[in-house]
Amino acid sequence: MLSFLNKKAAGKGLLVLKTDGFGLRATVINGNRDALKVTVSVSSQQVDPIAALTDVLEQLKNVLGKNVPSNALLLHISAIPDLVQITESFDSAEAENLLEMLRWEMEGVVAMQSPNWDLGWLLMGRGYITPEQREELVHLVTEEKQLSAQHGGRSPMRLGEVAIREQMVSKEQIAECLHIQQKLQLADQRLLTQWRPQPKEESPYSDDDLGDAQKFLCSAMPAAQHQQWLGAVKKVGGSSGFPKLNLRQVYPFAGSSVSLLDSSDTVLLTEFHKAYVFCAVLQDNQIRDVAMVKCSSHMLDAGAVAEVLTTGSFAQANRWLVADGDSAFSDQISQLESLLQLDAESLAQAAADKIPSGRNELLAELGAARHFLGSAPLSVAPLIGMPPPDPIYRSNGFKIAMAACVLPLLIAAYEGAYHLKLKSLEAELLAAEQQLEVFKDQSSKARKKYTEAKQNIADFQKKTKELGSLQAEKQLVEQVIVKRQSFVERLLPVLSESINDGVVLESMKESSWYEFSITGKAVDQASIDDFNQVLSISLEPLNMYIAKSPSNFRGDSALMQNGIYVFEFVLKYKGAQ
Repeated sequence: MLSFLNKKAAGKGLLVLKTDGFGLRATVINGNRDALKVTVSVSSQQVDPIAALTDVLEQLKNVLGKNVPSNALLLHISAIPDLVQITESFDSAEAENLLEMLRWEMEGVVAMQSPNWDLGWLLMGRGYITPEQREELVHLVTEEKQLSAQHGGRSPMRLGEVAIREQMVSKEQIAECLHIQQKLQLADQRLLTQWRPQPKEESPYSDDDLGDAQKFLCSAMPAAQHQQWLGAVKKVGGSSGFPKLNLRQVYPFAGSSVSLLDSSDTVLLTEFHKAYVFCAVLQDNQIRDVAMVKCSSHMLDAGAVAEVLTTGSFAQANRWLVADGDSAFSDQISQLESLLQLDAESLAQAAADKIPSGRNELLAELGAARHFLGSAPLSVAPLIGMPPPDPIYRSNGFKIAMAACVLPLLIAAYEGAYHLKLKSLEAELLAAEQQLEVFKDQSSKARKKYTEAKQNIADFQKKTKELGSLQAEKQLVEQVIVKRQSFVERLLPVLSESINDGVVLESMKESSWYEFSITGKAVDQASIDDFNQVLSISLEPLNMYIAKSPSNFRGDSALMQNGIYVFEFVLKYKGAQ
């Protein structure tokens, strides 16, 4: 029966949802992994997941009637892939330790590649500015920061303020995009991570210092955004005549088209998305390396992509496939052909037998559908969707029906068993009374020994539990120490490179998690301002910022003691805001 229902649901096709944060596209794909067909594709400009999902389902219902698919996939712009290398050790052998290590590695990747922080990206996505205007805004904001640093005292104008000053957008449009940005940047930034190990290989590009290491294809996105979409699917599915939706998996934009490839050659794949460019090199049907170039905060620089594609294992590719679903990067692709000395082949043409005619803009959707149907294990690991429903035998209705059928039999069996057990208990009671008379004189000593033995057992169990807790605590502390040491090793060079000749650092204390207090002395206020400016820029790759500073740039100044300026800086991690 369940098999029949699954086949019936699969016959309606697969609903593939794709969201970039300020819109949703829904595509119904039919067929199998070797012959896909696009039935209909609709879109919504709603930002809220519930509103956007309701909008596209209403459109699909108008076209398909009751044949809207119930099985769904989601492609989310905040789901970011990467190839992570972990040194094998006794720590990484445990699944929980491996998950924590991979999440730690993916934190910086997601923070760096996610476009949600960029106001220019949101303005362009809503159609308020063009890519050229965004590039001009980025240039003007840079000039503002330079003028502010030269004159001191005032804070530089931000991108939104410059856009209003240049009359590119209105205050209402800026407020709308800031509201979208607030919804995308949820307070809970914990990551949901999924991974799959890659086959080991001997490569001249591996780091010998890492020793015996294992590579993992990872995908990660903020858990709150993942839960937000699960909640929207549960709330909208099954209401207003819509089918009850089952969100099976969540895919990144980047890397989803890899499953459309089928080649044993060394192939270089470049996917051009509006927010970033995804590069992957494949050999013998396995991903060997990946890289991403972000372009949501500025126009794409072909030179930055060429720098990636001409280094390491990327340079070994003898074939270059390009996926440009939006057809917006033809100029950059032409520049890359000259820089790489390779002819760009269209992925859509190379995989024409797997792509319906005229559907090149749906490469990511078709790749995710083909991977889900089981045709290729090469795609970056998808994230989980909804948990599977409980089997039918666990449902309340099934339990009630079975109870009603067997209730008379259970009553008769229980009565017979009760009668036999009663007779047995009477015989046992009589024997126990006789035995009690025999051992009555020895009961005092036996009770004392029993009490002592029970206390010893309780003490032993308590000590065993304490030992287990201490061992677990020790292992956790060791893991945390290794991570904190790694983070501090990255922070110290940043502090060292930011010091100028007029500044002397005296101490650095970690007042709380990811919060450091740095004290020192300086010969003048200008040295402190210079140190503040250089340090603020250097902390960005570490996803940190200066929370407290005696710099004039922030409207404050250091205290002077005996002709020497005494200062204190407080550094914090952005994720803790």
